[in-house]
Amino acid sequence: MDEMRLATIPHVTAKTALNIDREKVRRAAEVLGTKGTTATIDAALTEIIARDARTRLVERMRRLTPEQRDAILHSWD
Repeated sequence: MDEMRLATIPHVTAKTALNIDREKVRRAAEVLGTKGTTATIDAALTEIIARDARTRLVERMRRLTPEQRDAILHSWD
């Protein structure tokens, strides 16, 4: 799902019971700078979605022709 489509999806939350490794949540919270399990899980999911979008963008950039790359690089001149 791309970021444009993600932005148009209404925010729907669901209360759920999960079995979670507390040490992983603690470590993830340190990395993400979050407090609390819910905030940490939400931030981690957001980061995974963003990482996927970045990966797909890099793959698209790798498929560009040299001419397309030059056009992009020089579009800010």
